[in-house]
Amino acid sequence: MSRRRLVIHYLLGLSCTFLGAWGLEATGSLVPLALGAAATVMQTAATVRILWRRRA
Repeated sequence: MSRRRLVIHYLLGLSCTFLGAWGLEATGSLVPLALGAAATVMQTAATVRILWRRRA
């Protein structure tokens, strides 16, 4: 289960980045990219927590 959650968090973060980049292209505003980047950072934190628990 932990491996599946790790992959889900990774893919969610990656998709947030791509959606933010698409939003930047579609609107010309940096706001969608900033929101996508913020969501990516949150997903990265969850991924790091899962990896940290594995090591401990």
